[in-house]
Amino acid sequence: MNRNQEYEALLQELEATPATLDGTAERALRRRRRERRLRIFGVPAGSLAACFVAFVLLVNLFPPFARACGNVPLLRALAQAVAWSPSLSAAVANDYVQPIGQSQTVNGITATIEYVIVDQKQVHIFFTLKGEGYESLSAELPEFTPWQRCSVLEGDFLQPPGTLLRFTLDYQDNDVPEGFTMTLGVTGETAGEAESQPPAASSVWDALEKDTAPPDNSILATFTFDLKFDPTYTASGEIIPVNSAFQLDGQTLTVTEAEVYPTHVRVNVEGAAANTAWLKSLDFYLENEDGERFEPISNGVTASGDPDTPAMNSFRLESPYFADSAHLTLHITGATWLDKDMERIRVDLKSGTADQMPEGVELYSAERSGDGWRIEFRARSREENHFHQLFYSTYYDPDGTEHDQQATSVTAPDDGYFYRQMVLRDYPWSEVWLCPAYSRTTTAETPVTIPIK
Repeated sequence: MNRNQEYEALLQELEATPATLDGTAERALRRRRRERRLRIFGVPAGSLAACFVAFVLLVNLFPPFARACGNVPLLRALAQAVAWSPSLSAAVANDYVQPIGQSQTVNGITATIEYVIVDQKQVHIFFTLKGEGYESLSAELPEFTPWQRCSVLEGDFLQPPGTLLRFTLDYQDNDVPEGFTMTLGVTGETAGEAESQPPAASSVWDALEKDTAPPDNSILATFTFDLKFDPTYTASGEIIPVNSAFQLDGQTLTVTEAEVYPTHVRVNVEGAAANTAWLKSLDFYLENEDGERFEPISNGVTASGDPDTPAMNSFRLESPYFADSAHLTLHITGATWLDKDMERIRVDLKSGTADQMPEGVELYSAERSGDGWRIEFRARSREENHFHQLFYSTYYDPDGTEHDQQATSVTAPDDGYFYRQMVLRDYPWSEVWLCPAYSRTTTAETPVTIPIK
């Protein structure tokens, strides 16, 4: 088989839905795992302003990457694992991968750290879990020694044994260290256990109120790995001063700098103190002199911000690091805002009305249920078959006491709208103050263009 045939075969494999994914949704419904797959270490758990994660897959594979992955059999699995990320795909194509190969077997389960892809600000750890008799094996969020101030994102879990899984560590203000010790627990599910799961709740509301999902499996095995990173990789990155101010929707923003790393780009933005709204997200892309575009991150950490304010101030894009670009231009086409007078909004639960709502969102229903309330919102989808965050988990009662709820669910988008269900347990009051994730969006009549280099 020549290189072109290898490329075509690999491309077809990645375009098709793998057979091993059949039934994944059903297994996930039978065994609801923790809803929050992101944990921010060193940042208050109630604050979601520190890190946003998007879960929409972007499949992007190109010939140099495919050719590189055709050389080594195990790299073909890595090709599938990073196909959602053009930046990681480019890293593999340019041999920017550290093979690790550390393997341990405990209680009949083998965990192997296969590869890492690291730069100055991110660590991507690729590993496999294998064990006879299991329908799926999964890893809990790891612990680190020394303690790491970073966000940790899991991906591709609830998969058959042998699937290449990953952890992504994103360091907001800190740099990736030379190494650390990682301890992770492994859970699993046999075919017999999956078939014997209790029946599903009779409704979404029952599941939210009673938490009828079965508990997670106990830890089957625990593994500890000492990981060391080549300083050549952890030092890779470039900070480019920009300091360019612009106006958008009556707000003044300044792009202070761009940080270009092999795995991603960070565009750092400051809002003027006199602004009437906090910046929550940007619609933008980078373009080089050849017209090649680098889009925002679509699966992973998309933005980060100062935990002391609701504003996001560092936005992520795919990286031109390996494109040998002499010039880069930032194109800003729109933004999402949180007006400063909408950081909290009052909802009258008894009358089913709200003083304000985010753009495209309506209070669909509110009704008393036991010692709490059932609330449902109807929201317009920004993209077909997609939904987005409406509110943070923090809310306040009439006395100003802070509460935190995790009982939420989303009904799949339909006819351009989706529904968000929320249960306030043990909540006797008839009004509540919610914290919107945004208030409105805007599209630039004329895109703002800023030279980066």
